[in-house]
Amino acid sequence: MASLAYNLSPKLEEYLQKVESLRRQILLTPINPKTELRLRWEASLQRVFWSLSLTDNPLGKPEMIRLISQQGIKKIGKDQKEVLNYKKALDYISENWQVTSSPITFATVKRLFEIYAKAIPTQNLGSINSVRKEIEQTLGYLQTGNENPVIQAGIAQIVAIELSPQTDGNGSLARLIPYLFLYKHGYDFRGLLVLEEYFRRDVVALKSAVTSVKHNNNLTLWLEYFAYGMIVQLEKALEDINKSRFQVDLPASFWKLNERQKEVLLMLEQPGARITNKNVQKMFGVSQITASRDLAGLASLGLVFVHGKGRSVFYTRA
Repeated sequence: MASLAYNLSPKLEEYLQKVESLRRQILLTPINPKTELRLRWEASLQRVFWSLSLTDNPLGKPEMIRLISQQGIKKIGKDQKEVLNYKKALDYISENWQVTSSPITFATVKRLFEIYAKAIPTQNLGSINSVRKEIEQTLGYLQTGNENPVIQAGIAQIVAIELSPQTDGNGSLARLIPYLFLYKHGYDFRGLLVLEEYFRRDVVALKSAVTSVKHNNNLTLWLEYFAYGMIVQLEKALEDINKSRFQVDLPASFWKLNERQKEVLLMLEQPGARITNKNVQKMFGVSQITASRDLAGLASLGLVFVHGKGRSVFYTRA
């Protein structure tokens, strides 16, 4: 396992201060609700696209858009499953780990891996249990001290990379784990941070930063690289906010909600509220197909979370 030693260098300290400044700007900048919805949806898509491009997933962005925007597609292959499961893993983090006092445990990391790894052939998987002790030690260390959440996220990622608990999916899991720590401490940046793009656009720099850990037996250069990446991506997110700049061209109808969907969202604003397909049918006197279409549309936009399978499926507010 990589050494957890690092120095709070002047450069790293400067980067952390810059991240805090950008965080305040992003949180305090007024955004039209429709614009924010679209920016968040696009950021989620970008996370999936850039991360899986590092795994050599052959699907292009247009096909990923179709997969994510259309619920209930039945006949899909391994590459398509990988896209949908990575999105589910991101949703799991957003739903369960946004500003919480709950500790991140080995079970949390294992659950995250299991959600994503459903798309990976069993023969290509190693056992995450084989590095349980090392993961638990790292999680305990990170959550016992008072390190900056950016530091925690960066350390968690490099440890996941170094431990390599499975053959396939290791990089993807390592790119998911930082969001656990960032979201836990309220560093979700309105859902607009896309770290994966920074990693993918300069793979040479990524590999160099990873290599520096073993070479120096120290995390400082890696953490400087990680924190600087957050600055790059947060500045991009802030520019997108200020310019209402969109990168995905979808028909206006995709973003438009009908009156039933609006009422469903209002109902789900109540603490602990949930809704099922049958509830929607009874509330509005519509068919099962219409209710499914309404709920799938809300899920596609990231406005509701989907729980369960088959007849036990229910929805909660995102």
